[in-house]
Amino acid sequence: MKLAVQIDDEEKSLEQYGLKSPDYDRLEDIWQEYLEEKHPGLASAEFVSVSLKYCPASAIRELNQRYRALDESTDVLSFPMWESEGVFKAPAGWAETPLGDIVVCPEIVKSSAVSENRDPDADFLLTLMHGFLHLLAWDHDTEDRETEMFSEQDALLRRYMETV
Repeated sequence: MKLAVQIDDEEKSLEQYGLKSPDYDRLEDIWQEYLEEKHPGLASAEFVSVSLKYCPASAIRELNQRYRALDESTDVLSFPMWESEGVFKAPAGWAETPLGDIVVCPEIVKSSAVSENRDPDADFLLTLMHGFLHLLAWDHDTEDRETEMFSEQDALLRRYMETV
């Protein structure tokens, strides 16, 4: 299996808000390794993809309103292809398997990090890990699930940081 991240930053949002682009090759490797470990059923797929789009606060607010009925901006939204009732169920035997879309608002990521005295680049990477886990049916809708998901995203971030 080969995982590829398809990136859309037409508006140059990362640059506009002074966020450092991740090493996308390394990000792909980390996510691919994670999938191979946690979801070996995807091994039959030759190609797995994740769509990653950066957008302004107004666009993510509109998406949040349309798909979650929340009239507010947010840092990240994920649109998983294979999540059903809290379970990740990707099809077996497909040569190409798209996992879904991650939409990130660099403006919100940076603003939140600055207001909380955190490193915006680290928060941005954590946001990417968070969005990826949502594609795999991870959620933080209960206290226990939040603890598990946040632990998992921290582990993914550590893996990424160890190799950069």
